[in-house]
Amino acid sequence: MGCRDDLFTDGASISCRVNPAMGKEAEFRIVPAATPKRVLVVGGGPAGMEAARVAARRGHHVTLWEKRPILGGQLNHAAVPPYKKGIETLIVYFQLQLRKLGVKVETGKAATAETVKAFRPEAVIVAMGSAPTIPDTCCGAGSNVVSALDVLGGHKDIREKIIVVGGGRTGCETAEFLAQRFKRITILEMLEEIGSGLGLVLRPRVLKRIKDAGIQIETSVKITEITEKGVRGLRNGRSESFDAETIVLAMGMKSEKQVAEDLRGMGEVHVIGDCVEPRNIREALVEGYTAGLKI
Repeated sequence: MGCRDDLFTDGASISCRVNPAMGKEAEFRIVPAATPKRVLVVGGGPAGMEAARVAARRGHHVTLWEKRPILGGQLNHAAVPPYKKGIETLIVYFQLQLRKLGVKVETGKAATAETVKAFRPEAVIVAMGSAPTIPDTCCGAGSNVVSALDVLGGHKDIREKIIVVGGGRTGCETAEFLAQRFKRITILEMLEEIGSGLGLVLRPRVLKRIKDAGIQIETSVKITEITEKGVRGLRNGRSESFDAETIVLAMGMKSEKQVAEDLRGMGEVHVIGDCVEPRNIREALVEGYTAGLKI
């Protein structure tokens, strides 16, 4: 849908969500590297996989480390909500391309600055992603509080009367996913409207589906406390309480920066994707493509 939004943006050239070179074929032309290098890519999400693919196409000897058992990073979560199954195709595409290009993929391989240095790469691309933001207001909560990624990743202990804290893209999509199994779902959002970041084309469709599913929407709520019994917040200066058996946090992501910071000053290091700042799929792929061209 992002490419369609470009049509409604003054001065924007059309682009593709999954093809960074679209409309920039000359600038993004993949040419053989003058000197093939031993390249290590840390992180197997969209940015890391695209960087590995482009670097390998240029003739570099590429190894990719991913700490989880499978490749894909947050693409695996993004493919779970309704109407998102097409993302699975993108994951399969990368798996096939990396295999075809001879990229050595090592899953279950967590990276530290020490293990990276011991590998002795000539160039490193750090694409370690991000983790869910857990607010300070959540410090007294129990096991009934989970992240949206936990839910989309298959967390089973979800009980009826659910509050999704955060009404951005992830919160809306997670609420839609939960509505397939549960009836009593409420989205709490601190802004005046939900669905920010969904885009001009997609947002009306998502809002209609949420309304049709009977999901309750509460906006302009600033969260002050998350407990085992529910959520407290301020709306227009007045305190309000919202009871829940399960609380799902969809309050954004925080970058995993530690390894990148520890590698600072160690030769050729490129830091891309969510570990710089949380990205969408298109932005992650553009950064991965660009990093692969730079080496």
